[in-house]
Amino acid sequence: MVGDYQEDLRLGSAKVYYKLREEFHALGHVCDVLLSPQLGAWPAAPRLRWAAGPWIAGRAIHRAFRESGPYDVVDAASAEGLAFGLARRLGRDRDAALVARSHGLEQVHYARMLEDSRTGIAPKPLHRRLWYPAVRLSQVALAARVADRMIVLNDRDRDFAVRRGWKAPGRVDVVPHGVSDAFLRDAPGDDAPRGAGILFCGTWADMKGITELVAAFARVVAERPGARLTVLGPGVPAAQVLAAFPQAARGAVAVVPRAPEEDVIAAYRAHDVFVFPSTFEGFGMVLLEAMSQGMPVVTTPVGCAPHVVRDGENGLVAPVRDPAALAAAMLRLLDDADLRRRLGSAARTAAAGMSWTATARRTLAVYEAAIASARG
Repeated sequence: MVGDYQEDLRLGSAKVYYKLREEFHALGHVCDVLLSPQLGAWPAAPRLRWAAGPWIAGRAIHRAFRESGPYDVVDAASAEGLAFGLARRLGRDRDAALVARSHGLEQVHYARMLEDSRTGIAPKPLHRRLWYPAVRLSQVALAARVADRMIVLNDRDRDFAVRRGWKAPGRVDVVPHGVSDAFLRDAPGDDAPRGAGILFCGTWADMKGITELVAAFARVVAERPGARLTVLGPGVPAAQVLAAFPQAARGAVAVVPRAPEEDVIAAYRAHDVFVFPSTFEGFGMVLLEAMSQGMPVVTTPVGCAPHVVRDGENGLVAPVRDPAALAAAMLRLLDDADLRRRLGSAARTAAAGMSWTATARRTLAVYEAAIASARG
């Protein structure tokens, strides 16, 4: 499995590789993972990395074949399988199947960024408008075309890949992520003590809906002065997070650095409401994790949310970039303990069957189909 991501279990994309490798080993398979440290640190500049990434990854993959291979499958994220796929067409390692994996199609994310720019929400510099689509996005598309099969996380991305002609419909598989056994084991009951307030878990970035979160929580504090918000794992200094909030709300905000899984589970079990205001997500693993702990969630309809959250049944759904609706949903849950219990219980039930073991088995089925295509 190959992806140009930091080697950090606390981060979503890297976590996928660790969890799947663990499950593959438990099921009797050998799985090696190549992340950024194995691919190489140079070039570090993002714009150069966009251009060189597939060739850096291709070199690392061929090195792994020499040292540890041969492998039956190369599962490469985004554009990282492009060079290997082109070399395979020339006869090198041609018996190995190639699967193109997406953690959220960059083309879909790029369309959202352009819309934000058109509406004046966030400007996009020239290199993002020209260099990024010409280099990175074209590589992602070509990597999908040269692969035997493609794995995506949701139907939106599958439909996009099929419409663009990257793959025939039967060669694009939707395989959602799961939650760790640690989350599913000893999950709290409906009457477990909580009381820590609202929890946001994720990187402090515009894509995560932080502008709307700040505006919404300011409304919540204005109406409920005792409300509290925890920002967990922002990936930036606490002072930067706190500075985004108006002075009246700042004292009600706690910032907690990125933490190991057991601490994240404890946070899910201590808080009353989980807020997920993202404007774009490939999947949104933290949403599923929070639901597995019986947390009532307030979410936007992005990533996995349209597939797992039913408004009013196991969570509340607010439109993207709508602070007023986000605040109203949070206030509704804070004011209604019975509603929190009902939605939290239904959320836990919805997440219970989505384990990493199930994800691994579905992924192995994709691998088997890819091997059949490559060798047939």
